Amino acid sequence: MSQENFEAGRIYPLTKTADFSGDAFYFFAAISDYGRKRNCIFLESADVIRKYGEKSIGATEPCLKVRGRKELFEIIALNELGERFLAFIKDDFGFADSVKCSKKIISGRLKPVRRIVSEDERLELKTHADVLRAVAFKFKPTEKPFVPYAGLFGVISYDFIDQFEDLPASRKDVLNEPDYELNFYDNLFLFDHKRKTVTFVANILVKKAVKRKLRLSTDTSKKEFVKIVKELKVHILQGDVFQIVPSRTIAVEFSAEPLDVYKKLRNLNPSPYMFYFNNSAGILLGSSPEMFLKVEGNEAKKVEIRPIAGTKPRGFKDGIIDPDLDSRFEAELKLDEKELAEHTMLIDLARNDVARVSVPGTRHCDKPYLIEKYSHVQHLVSNVSGVMRNELDALHAYLASMNMGTLTGAPKVEAMKLLRLKEKTKRGFYGGSIGYLTPSGDFDSAIVIRSMSIKGGKAFVRAGAGIVFDSVPEKEFEETEGKARAAIMALELASGGKSGEEND
Repeated sequence: MSQENFEAGRIYPLTKTADFSGDAFYFFAAISDYGRKRNCIFLESADVIRKYGEKSIGATEPCLKVRGRKELFEIIALNELGERFLAFIKDDFGFADSVKCSKKIISGRLKPVRRIVSEDERLELKTHADVLRAVAFKFKPTEKPFVPYAGLFGVISYDFIDQFEDLPASRKDVLNEPDYELNFYDNLFLFDHKRKTVTFVANILVKKAVKRKLRLSTDTSKKEFVKIVKELKVHILQGDVFQIVPSRTIAVEFSAEPLDVYKKLRNLNPSPYMFYFNNSAGILLGSSPEMFLKVEGNEAKKVEIRPIAGTKPRGFKDGIIDPDLDSRFEAELKLDEKELAEHTMLIDLARNDVARVSVPGTRHCDKPYLIEKYSHVQHLVSNVSGVMRNELDALHAYLASMNMGTLTGAPKVEAMKLLRLKEKTKRGFYGGSIGYLTPSGDFDSAIVIRSMSIKGGKAFVRAGAGIVFDSVPEKEFEETEGKARAAIMALELASGGKSGEEND
């Protein structure tokens, strides 16, 4: 089809599918100049789980970039097609407090609304979600060959919550990451692991990494973190919250290729939601086990949250899974009262979030307290879903559910207020979401955890711990160390050296 036949505001998916049984990682490495190409993204799934782990997606050449921070937003044309798209949507931002348009950029200001409203009114307020909505849903496809076929891919930060909640100001912002950054990709490649096929092919030279010893530092020492946990336990005793998830950042100096770090991480910690995103603030990569939110944009309009809490290793003996040992670990997880109690809390939070946007009577919890087995670990998982109200879309569902209780605690808003007062640095992308949003309204995202932000020769690895009434502060510090271990090990292996921690 010639470009002259294109109708403004339409997407014409042209696909070519071929059999492919290789590794999606090496394909992405080839077309992205080994992850160095700015604006490339890779959303990979390692475990083939029905519905949730069948596809890996990558792209390198977006036509638009959408990003925002605090009150400001901008939509940037990255090529000629992006300029045509800007011309098509330039009149759609009348909801903003101010807006400027040029051939290559639309920029504006939209102040958060600071007044008490009902839950339904809150979802209908004009917010930065409407900036994303104006781009994501404007360009309609002539056909829908598969999901996703195009759309906004990127990350929404934990601090995006400031658009909707009046929280205390963050203390120190080390990474200076935007509140959201998503690119509109009109071309991508998609691996279907179940069918062993790939769509769209390209080739680029791959180079080797430079090796160097690591140096570690942290924004919160063990002594400081223990003090924070003790202070938060006082708030739990006072009834302000009944669980809260403080976090800390470990900064790692290194000089390996970021894509090599991702390669090591995917081998060390395979998961259904692995990602590599070269963005304007640096490179974000990770291997997350947990969905943030999924919305099906078809007539069913299904909205879904899958809380994960509770982990045991797989039953390996001599490198092979022993069924007896594996089932023993599974039984221990099912009978662990503390894990079950925390998981029940997360189910309740998910039920509340889904109910906010669902048709009454459609919200339900499918098969609660399931054990889901991955390559190296097994998790306690539940699935909460509902049918979204006709007048709402995926972004309404996102606003109703952010941020996830596994990264905040409960009640969410009060927990987030306390975290802002106690944590030393801004969270940025950590604890937010990464995924895609299509013009048809399909949305799939993972929580940004087991991740790192790479910027200026440093990797910033953040990890948290869930604090409850009977938490032992020293053990909670060790939990943050344990959660960061795979990421730091990936940095070490990619650099070919050993880590050496500095005194704080």
